[in-house]
Amino acid sequence: MRTHDLRVIAISRINLIAPTRCSRIKLSAMGHSHRSTLKNDHKSFKSKHATKGQIKNRFKGKVEKGASGSKAIRVMSKTERKNVAKQLKEQKILESKNTRKLFDSLGAEKIVTVISLTNDISPADVASSLFSGTGEKFTFEYPSVSSIRIRQYKANFKIIIPDQNDFLAILDATKISDYVVFGISAQQEVDPTYGEQLLRSIIAQGIASVIGVLPNLVSAYPKRNLQLDIRQSLQSYFTHFFPDVDKLYALETASECINCIRLMSQKMPKSVSWRDARGYLVADEVSWIQGANGAPLMTVIGTVRGVGFNVNRLVHIPGSGDYQLEGIETMVERSSETQVIIPTQDQEDLNELLPEELEMEDEIEDVYEDGVKMDGYKYFATDDDNSSRKPVPKGTSEYQRKWLIDDVLEDASDLEDDENEEIDEIVEMEEMDEADNIVDQDEDVQYMELSPEEEERQLQEFRALEKDDLEFPDELELDPSESARERLASYRGIKSLGNCDWQVDEADENRPSIWKRLLRISNYKATRNRIAKQASREAQVEAGTKVRLTIRAPTDIQSDASQRPFVVYGMLEHEHKLGLVNWSFESWEDYVDPIPSGEELVVQYGYRRQVIKPLFNQASNNSNNVHKSERFAHHGSLTIASAISPVSFTNSPTLYFKPQPDGSLKFVGKGTFLNCDHTRIVAERAVLTGHPVKIHKTVVTVRYMFFNSQDVNFFKAIPLFTKMGRSGFIKESLGTHGYFKARFDGKLNAQDTIAMSMYKRVWPSVSEAWK
Repeated sequence: MRTHDLRVIAISRINLIAPTRCSRIKLSAMGHSHRSTLKNDHKSFKSKHATKGQIKNRFKGKVEKGASGSKAIRVMSKTERKNVAKQLKEQKILESKNTRKLFDSLGAEKIVTVISLTNDISPADVASSLFSGTGEKFTFEYPSVSSIRIRQYKANFKIIIPDQNDFLAILDATKISDYVVFGISAQQEVDPTYGEQLLRSIIAQGIASVIGVLPNLVSAYPKRNLQLDIRQSLQSYFTHFFPDVDKLYALETASECINCIRLMSQKMPKSVSWRDARGYLVADEVSWIQGANGAPLMTVIGTVRGVGFNVNRLVHIPGSGDYQLEGIETMVERSSETQVIIPTQDQEDLNELLPEELEMEDEIEDVYEDGVKMDGYKYFATDDDNSSRKPVPKGTSEYQRKWLIDDVLEDASDLEDDENEEIDEIVEMEEMDEADNIVDQDEDVQYMELSPEEEERQLQEFRALEKDDLEFPDELELDPSESARERLASYRGIKSLGNCDWQVDEADENRPSIWKRLLRISNYKATRNRIAKQASREAQVEAGTKVRLTIRAPTDIQSDASQRPFVVYGMLEHEHKLGLVNWSFESWEDYVDPIPSGEELVVQYGYRRQVIKPLFNQASNNSNNVHKSERFAHHGSLTIASAISPVSFTNSPTLYFKPQPDGSLKFVGKGTFLNCDHTRIVAERAVLTGHPVKIHKTVVTVRYMFFNSQDVNFFKAIPLFTKMGRSGFIKESLGTHGYFKARFDGKLNAQDTIAMSMYKRVWPSVSEAWK
């Protein structure tokens, strides 16, 4: 074909296609045009005439985000992931082997506590029905502690049946138990004031394995259909507290009773971390002997649990106190060989405070180690063996060195010059006289029972105080006749509590006399991990060993181990010493009464119970470690409770109880032991408020904050703020009645309130052991 013919054909094809495209374009223009997602909105108009105040208000409160300084996370390779998984698997297998070795090879008893959640069933009958299911006849007294052996499964059990009316006895029994058996009635509902409070308290303090039993299901409902409905309802209720429990056992059915015993005999119980991080034992036998020097000694026979015991560490007997060990004797069954371990010169003493003899010398040599200058401190070897030494000031004795943990206590001595000593003696004598007067007054005053109407009136007044604290926190009203300079002499004006400078050991007449003698730890978390590892490494008797502990304890200790368990806890290093302890506090959901700061509470953390007057403060995270105090622990909010108390190096759960007039304790809150931090500063805020009289743009005339011109000039340097977010300062005083002019960063609302905040430091109080 010729080239001319090809061109004609191509032109004809273009003429055929072109009209079609044009028609499509016209149709699209008549109907839907473009997608809305392709439209670009125009930028908003920017005014060139905005004032500085308008620009400041527009960007008020906006904070520029800084560049992230975190390093990129390195992704592990496939080989590394396999290695980590293998290590975790081997660690779990090792833990399982050690647990099985304790109960299988060594034959230690599994501790079982039986509790009934209602008063229509007896825990002694529940235990008898449960353990008699294998064909052997067992009877238990109430209350009692007894040991049994199930021959069918070759298992040893120690059965604890606590007094159901003693709330603390139940908590102490469940604290050391491997299994807790809860008896649930099929006829009576669980009382929230007793049963649910007991369940929540036990869960809060830590619990091992849990078993639920139904002792009267068949007798109460003979028909099987009703039994299934009731069982399902009770199962749902029990799972609400213990989600891992998938079955309840009816004790009137032989097969279920045998299955429950088999479960306890063959299954390994769960561990409680704070309890198993130290050594403890439940006494099989308690007796008294005469010591070499004529002093009485307590001997306790039992099986070691946890990480084990060290004869150089102290032991704690709940309700009695801390004591030293005279020796540990291992008792091997079917053998006459015994091993006696006696304490060395490194045995820990019973001093709670830093010794007063520790003084820092002015002239301290500069010592170099490994080419690094140690500023003013003398350093020794830092090996992990017993010959290790810590950095200490020059002239520190071997006894004083034990008190220095991870850092050296600067200005640790409470010894001042002769003049200060005389002043301290006078102050102490005055405090002793005041204490004697208070004691005498308390002895003369008798308790008077108030009428129900008066009790209700006082309760409403008390709750009104908390309500006012929520609506107007820390607000202070001055009387026109009093001077603000005198009333607020101990307060200081601070622009921001989060970045102010505050001395930890500032001179203050309200500071506790033992403040500088408290235990001080620079890094609590690192110290806690080191002491926990050290306790496991230095244990002289391991778990599963039957021992005889000889304790230097007085004879007035209640040692009846047949009715309630007699427990001895091994203490970690430095746990006998006092420090500034901080706990978290959260009120129990059913306790709605306000709890003021400084009210007497009983706190249980780990194995200890202390009577404290907590200093509540905010759970803030300020870089300077200064925190605002709280007048009340409000319901539903988390706060920090601080007090001077013995320290703990385990992450122990905390329970709070309020003493009642009849001597009982009421559960009011829970929390966790946080740390021992002597650098935590708590500041109390006082807010003075005033009323704007005249407003002219940003200048305001204020009254009712002060009532004389001298107070206005005295507090002139402290910044002002309003409850609607404005900030300003005092410009000048007006007249003699406390009026003044103030300038703010914007125009005020006539309904706004002008305020000024000041702070003073408050100090924690010393706790006492609860007995």
